[in-house]
Amino acid sequence: MRRLVVLTTLLALALPAASSAAVRAPGDGTLSVRDLDGSITVLAKGGVIGRCSQCVLILDEWKTDEILPVVTGAGVNRTDLDDDGSKERFAGKDLRWKVMGGSFSMKVRNGVDVDLSLVGKGRVLGIRGTNGTYVLNGGDLQFVLLTSLSFQLNPVAPNP
Repeated sequence: MRRLVVLTTLLALALPAASSAAVRAPGDGTLSVRDLDGSITVLAKGGVIGRCSQCVLILDEWKTDEILPVVTGAGVNRTDLDDDGSKERFAGKDLRWKVMGGSFSMKVRNGVDVDLSLVGKGRVLGIRGTNGTYVLNGGDLQFVLLTSLSFQLNPVAPNP
């Protein structure tokens, strides 16, 4: 019985510490976009995972970092825009992309049903559209507007 009490006490003390041990670099901000019909432009250092039913996606290095984007989809048209040997422009249906680490520029144009999650440091240079929602830096849900908005990715305050 004594062992059970000790084990229960240790678990009660350990669980709050374990649940607050989220992994995120100091100073990282977050952006989550859902059901965007429109466009978004981001300059960031960090990672992004996204998808769209249909869109034109431009992913390129920002600053001097090399990036290795992974882009898949149905009938993806890949184009090298700056003759550096890497493909930067992707157009097609059911696109899915991922960039992890490094500084990158991401532009989604003519997007239909765009969803993405981004963590890092940087700036959203513009987001606009006829449909969709976003959450910036752990804040409240916002609706995407027809007029372009820009904002900074700021650190999320830790939960007490």
